[in-house]
Amino acid sequence: MRRLQTCTAVFAVVVLCVTTTIASAIFSLADPISKTAPLNPKSYSIEDMGELPHIADDVLAPLNSNGQVACWMRNAQNIHASVWQHDRMVDLGTKQGYPTSIAHAINTSGAVAGWVNTSNNPVDSQATTRGFILENKHFRVLSTLGGQDSRVLGLNDRGRAVGEADLAKGQRHAFLTNGSALIDLGTLPAGTFSEAYAISNTDIVAGVADIDGRHKHAVAWTDGKIADLGTLPGGVDSCARSVNDKGQIVGFSEMPQGYHAFLYSDETMHDLGTLGSDPSMASGINNAGDVVGTSGVAGYGHHAFLWKKDQMLDLNTLIPQNCGWILTNAFSINDRGQITCSGFRKGESAHLILLTP
Repeated sequence: MRRLQTCTAVFAVVVLCVTTTIASAIFSLADPISKTAPLNPKSYSIEDMGELPHIADDVLAPLNSNGQVACWMRNAQNIHASVWQHDRMVDLGTKQGYPTSIAHAINTSGAVAGWVNTSNNPVDSQATTRGFILENKHFRVLSTLGGQDSRVLGLNDRGRAVGEADLAKGQRHAFLTNGSALIDLGTLPAGTFSEAYAISNTDIVAGVADIDGRHKHAVAWTDGKIADLGTLPGGVDSCARSVNDKGQIVGFSEMPQGYHAFLYSDETMHDLGTLGSDPSMASGINNAGDVVGTSGVAGYGHHAFLWKKDQMLDLNTLIPQNCGWILTNAFSINDRGQITCSGFRKGESAHLILLTP
């Protein structure tokens, strides 16, 4: 599972509490609804997009401004890249020789990117993983930076993709591509590792890089130059997960009391707090500066959140209270305010949910 353990120690600590596996979902059944936000049960409608097979804790389901969602669904014995559009799930298939595919990015024109795998098991550490871009029904499998594996994690409306790829000596570096050759985005001066999670339509890239071989910081690349975004006060690790067209970046950072979601804006990292308990993590931001993610709640478990106008709101207070759904993680938010989430109902496994204002 080396390929899917991104942000290594940083992310591993956070996902102990924010993973969306069935087991953790069941524990959340006893969670009280957060009192952080006033009750407003008519804010969002809910679309159930079906069961969401668990891949890894850093694998998210984004959506574009048209409400199309990039994801993955089980097809017979394999998992295939899929897109939710026009109220139905469309199987995108895979490339010959790669039985498994995962969609992890989608742009406004409907182009999809992610990765394919040579094994029926999407987390097989012995398999070969390669990034792909699917545009106009053309499935392009990308190369690497000289090593075995690559993954595409972000895609903008200009068709530029970012992700991570192996070098010949085994290190992993962030890359940028327009669909052909991969451009190595490099690392921080004293580091050997980097990974790019997202790219804005203004070509700002957000991700993570190590600073000393041990600790990792959220970073941003502008015009190919890397900048260390630092951490929240008292922390030594952080990771950036999403960026909007204004250059605002979100992710999570360590603090003395635990990991908190952050918003990096105006050259400052702002603590977004929690829904009552550590940890919290931000995964998506739109151009209005609205942020989504997941947070611990009072008691036990975790809930999906929307951070808007300087307030973190529990998304479970913004859906009909008799619907039966518990929303555990929010992945992405578009400029229409639609949000992709994972959630479950009692006795069921995790499903992919689309919320529409």
